[in-house]
Amino acid sequence: MAGGVIGQRSWDASGLGDRSSAIEGSLGNVSAFWMLCDPDGEMDCLGKTLASFTGHRLFAWSSRLSAEAVAPSEADAHVYFRRSIKRAGLKKFPQMSFVESSYSSYLDFGSEAQEALKPFLSRNSGYALGIGSSGADPERWTGAAQLMEDHFSLAYDFENTVELEAVRRKSVALYVSAAIVMGFMPIIPLNRHPLSGHVIFCPAESYDRVAGELAVGDRHFSTTEAESSEREIVGFFAEGGDLAYL
Repeated sequence: MAGGVIGQRSWDASGLGDRSSAIEGSLGNVSAFWMLCDPDGEMDCLGKTLASFTGHRLFAWSSRLSAEAVAPSEADAHVYFRRSIKRAGLKKFPQMSFVESSYSSYLDFGSEAQEALKPFLSRNSGYALGIGSSGADPERWTGAAQLMEDHFSLAYDFENTVELEAVRRKSVALYVSAAIVMGFMPIIPLNRHPLSGHVIFCPAESYDRVAGELAVGDRHFSTTEAESSEREIVGFFAEGGDLAYL
């Protein structure tokens, strides 16, 4: 499967069984594309995905813990909004009592964007990535991605429990749904078991258009029927695969 793209016209949990994550079944009218690659080719794989959407804009949210509140700064070329909030709890890293969030956008996959993607590649739970049109409203991205702030808080501010982990998974599903409604295609990395890569989500009615944009270059695109694609995804889960952040 390495180096391939699996198109999933309908994000349907019914055939994936209990090996799939709890985000399954939470998304209606949503399609997905699975980009699979070897771990050492992950940045190249992500670059190919982003390069497929010429004329679009890359949006990112990142969050980090800090010892004190950071005063709002002037927006730079990429970061259009930044804020600090008091942490709800201090179970982890109690000396870092604030969370700083940054929202940014990029017009191309240049060196600055690649530098900003490092948290995505390290599977940092305080990170979200999406693709929008060139004229997409940044405030709409803020509205969608801020749902991941709750996920980050649950991951760092409180002692993990089975119940809390379930809430975190639902937060990711809510973020994916909201991002699509807001006009973005959210991207979530895979957990590197057994392969690296990512999944890009889009509205079901956009499946054929997005498939056409992705089926370029030297990528192998799976145009198999749903049953065959489902078998490949089930096989990925059976070998320990899953979405990251979950």
